[in-house]
Amino acid sequence: MKKAETKPIIGDHQGFFYCQLKKAVRILNSRPIPLKEVFIRRFSLRKKSEKKETQQPKKSPQTPSSYLSSPVRPKTVSPSEAVILKDLPFSYGETKFVLMVRDPYWAFSYWDFSADTWSEIQKKFSENPSFKPVIRIFDLDKNKHYDLLISLEARNWYLHLGIPDHRYVAELGLSDGRSHFYRIARSNEVRTPRDSPSQEVDPKWSDRDFEEICRLSLTRGGVSSSGSFSKPS
Repeated sequence: MKKAETKPIIGDHQGFFYCQLKKAVRILNSRPIPLKEVFIRRFSLRKKSEKKETQQPKKSPQTPSSYLSSPVRPKTVSPSEAVILKDLPFSYGETKFVLMVRDPYWAFSYWDFSADTWSEIQKKFSENPSFKPVIRIFDLDKNKHYDLLISLEARNWYLHLGIPDHRYVAELGLSDGRSHFYRIARSNEVRTPRDSPSQEVDPKWSDRDFEEICRLSLTRGGVSSSGSFSKPS
């Protein structure tokens, strides 16, 4: 004889939840999900989420700290769009020598040569090995000059002039240290600024003009003919 199945004695409200639980367990057991399918689903969901993040990155407020710490991605450039930078030319084909004032005591100079000038310089060096490149500075106010040894390949040089409020001009050339000097180029004339307030008074304004201005500007007082101010009444 088969033994009769004994069912647990439960209340109405408990029996409802018990039946629903058994039904859910029965549905889950009827169609088990293979482990391989679980991994495939999780991997596909992860790829979809990564694709959305790359397409639409989250915009965060740009603060100085976050802006500096955020990585900078270089822009990819195709070979057709790439610009190939070449070396600077040795010369721009013009012989010139420019002088620029920096402050009351210093000036900046730069120069360039044409091909013919450079060939002539090399010829002078071969003719007289004692020649050395110099910048000859002329103080036009004192009518004096002095030489500074330089390097022609540098193409620029700082010059210590030394005296404020003076006019200067310079010459780029070759000197043997004695009497021979070959001038390559002459610079423009410059004047160093003062290192102190000006001692000159504007000649357009005289004491008489000042008295007239004071007389016209005072409404309750004035200036007498002797130049003294009258007290306002």
